[in-house]
Amino acid sequence: MSEDRSSTNTGCQEDKPLQHGDVAFSTGQAARYCFVTGDTIVNWIKSGSLSAQKTPGGQYRILVTVLYAFMREHDMNTALLEAEHNVRPLCMEFHCRRQKTLGCSECLVNRSGAQRCWELRTVLHASDARPGRCEDCDYFRRYCREDGQ
Repeated sequence: MSEDRSSTNTGCQEDKPLQHGDVAFSTGQAARYCFVTGDTIVNWIKSGSLSAQKTPGGQYRILVTVLYAFMREHDMNTALLEAEHNVRPLCMEFHCRRQKTLGCSECLVNRSGAQRCWELRTVLHASDARPGRCEDCDYFRRYCREDGQ
Protein backbone atom coordinates (compact mmCIF):
# COMPACT_ATOMS: atom_id res chain seq x y z
CA MET A 1 0.00 0.00 0.00
CA SER A 2 1.48 3.34 -0.97
CA GLU A 3 1.42 6.23 1.44
CA ASP A 4 0.63 9.77 0.32
CA ARG A 5 3.74 11.66 1.47
CA SER A 6 2.43 15.07 0.41
CA SER A 7 0.65 15.54 3.74
CA THR A 8 3.56 14.41 5.90
CA ASN A 9 5.01 17.10 8.12
CA THR A 10 7.88 17.43 10.54
CA GLY A 11 5.75 16.93 13.64
CA CYS A 12 6.19 20.51 14.82
CA GLN A 13 3.08 21.99 13.31
CA GLU A 14 0.25 21.23 10.94
CA ASP A 15 0.63 21.91 7.25
CA LYS A 16 -1.92 24.18 5.64
CA PRO A 17 -2.70 24.96 2.03
CA LEU A 18 -0.94 27.96 0.54
CA GLN A 19 -2.87 31.17 1.11
CA HIS A 20 -2.48 34.56 -0.55
CA GLY A 21 0.38 36.33 1.22
CA ASP A 22 2.07 33.17 2.55
CA VAL A 23 5.83 33.11 2.14
CA ALA A 24 6.80 29.96 0.28
CA PHE A 25 10.19 28.98 -1.11
CA SER A 26 11.28 27.14 -4.20
CA THR A 27 13.63 24.21 -3.64
CA GLY A 28 16.57 26.42 -4.59
CA GLN A 29 15.59 29.12 -2.11
CA ALA A 30 15.06 26.55 0.66
CA ALA A 31 18.43 25.01 -0.17
CA ARG A 32 20.15 28.33 0.49
CA TYR A 33 18.82 28.44 4.06
CA CYS A 34 19.71 24.80 4.74
CA PHE A 35 23.17 25.07 3.14
CA VAL A 36 22.45 22.15 0.80
CA THR A 37 21.64 21.74 -2.89
CA GLY A 38 18.21 22.00 -4.44
CA ASP A 39 18.44 18.28 -5.25
CA THR A 40 18.83 17.52 -1.53
CA ILE A 41 15.67 19.50 -0.79
CA VAL A 42 13.81 17.52 -3.47
CA ASN A 43 15.11 14.26 -1.96
CA TRP A 44 13.85 15.33 1.50
CA ILE A 45 10.45 16.16 0.00
CA LYS A 46 10.21 12.86 -1.89
CA SER A 47 11.23 10.87 1.20
CA GLY A 48 8.51 12.60 3.23
CA SER A 49 10.95 14.34 5.56
CA LEU A 50 10.03 17.84 4.39
CA SER A 51 6.52 18.93 3.47
CA ALA A 52 5.95 20.83 0.27
CA GLN A 53 3.15 21.59 -2.10
CA LYS A 54 3.28 21.29 -5.86
CA THR A 55 2.39 24.16 -8.12
CA PRO A 56 0.21 23.47 -11.17
CA GLY A 57 3.47 23.48 -13.14
CA GLY A 58 4.89 20.67 -11.01
CA GLN A 59 7.37 22.69 -8.97
CA TYR A 60 7.62 22.40 -5.20
CA ARG A 61 6.89 25.23 -2.76
CA ILE A 62 7.82 25.06 0.93
CA LEU A 63 6.13 27.36 3.44
CA VAL A 64 8.62 29.39 5.48
CA THR A 65 7.03 28.10 8.70
CA VAL A 66 7.37 24.49 7.55
CA LEU A 67 10.99 24.99 6.52
CA TYR A 68 11.74 26.69 9.82
CA ALA A 69 10.19 23.85 11.85
CA PHE A 70 12.09 21.28 9.77
CA MET A 71 15.37 23.10 10.32
CA ARG A 72 14.78 23.39 14.07
CA GLU A 73 13.84 19.72 14.31
CA HIS A 74 17.04 18.71 12.50
CA ASP A 75 19.32 21.04 14.48
CA MET A 76 20.16 23.22 11.48
CA ASN A 77 21.30 26.79 11.91
CA THR A 78 18.23 29.01 11.45
CA ALA A 79 19.93 32.39 11.94
CA LEU A 80 19.79 33.41 8.26
CA LEU A 81 16.13 32.45 7.91
CA GLU A 82 15.26 34.29 11.14
CA ALA A 83 17.15 37.42 10.07
CA GLU A 84 15.69 37.61 6.58
CA HIS A 85 12.10 36.59 7.37
CA ASN A 86 11.60 37.66 10.98
CA VAL A 87 10.75 34.08 11.94
CA ARG A 88 10.74 33.15 15.58
CA PRO A 89 9.30 30.01 17.12
CA LEU A 90 7.03 29.84 20.11
CA CYS A 91 8.57 28.24 23.18
CA MET A 92 7.03 24.83 22.45
CA GLU A 93 8.18 24.95 18.81
CA PHE A 94 11.70 25.78 19.94
CA HIS A 95 11.64 22.69 22.13
CA CYS A 96 9.72 20.57 19.59
CA ARG A 97 11.62 17.36 20.28
CA ARG A 98 11.18 17.75 24.04
CA GLN A 99 7.47 18.66 24.08
CA LYS A 100 6.37 15.49 25.86
CA THR A 101 9.15 15.70 28.43
CA LEU A 102 8.43 19.35 29.13
CA GLY A 103 4.66 18.90 29.20
CA CYS A 104 4.08 21.51 26.50
CA SER A 105 0.50 20.43 25.72
CA GLU A 106 -0.61 21.40 29.24
CA CYS A 107 1.62 24.46 29.56
CA LEU A 108 -0.09 27.82 30.02
CA VAL A 109 2.42 29.43 27.65
CA ASN A 110 1.45 26.99 24.90
CA ARG A 111 -2.26 27.27 25.55
CA SER A 112 -2.18 31.07 25.62
CA GLY A 113 -0.01 31.37 22.50
CA ALA A 114 2.23 33.86 24.33
CA GLN A 115 5.30 34.89 22.37
CA ARG A 116 7.37 35.63 25.47
CA CYS A 117 7.12 32.73 27.91
CA TRP A 118 9.27 34.51 30.48
CA GLU A 119 6.54 37.12 30.93
CA LEU A 120 4.23 34.37 32.25
CA ARG A 121 6.83 32.87 34.59
CA THR A 122 5.05 34.06 37.75
CA VAL A 123 1.79 32.27 36.87
CA LEU A 124 3.25 29.00 35.59
CA HIS A 125 2.93 25.84 37.65
CA ALA A 126 6.14 24.31 38.96
CA SER A 127 7.66 21.63 36.76
CA ASP A 128 10.75 19.48 37.12
CA ALA A 129 11.13 19.63 33.32
CA ARG A 130 11.36 23.43 33.23
CA PRO A 131 14.52 25.21 34.42
CA GLY A 132 14.23 26.89 37.81
CA ARG A 133 15.30 30.22 36.35
CA CYS A 134 14.62 31.74 32.94
CA GLU A 135 18.35 32.42 32.58
CA ASP A 136 18.89 28.64 32.49
CA CYS A 137 16.51 28.13 29.54
CA ASP A 138 17.96 27.91 26.00
CA TYR A 139 14.91 29.66 24.54
CA PHE A 140 15.20 32.58 26.98
CA ARG A 141 18.92 32.99 26.38
CA ARG A 142 18.41 33.04 22.62
CA TYR A 143 15.40 35.34 22.33
CA CYS A 144 15.19 37.51 25.44
CA ARG A 145 18.08 39.72 24.38
CA GLU A 146 16.44 40.27 20.98
CA ASP A 147 13.41 41.71 22.80
CA GLY A 148 15.66 44.23 24.52
CA GLN A 149 15.10 42.80 27.99
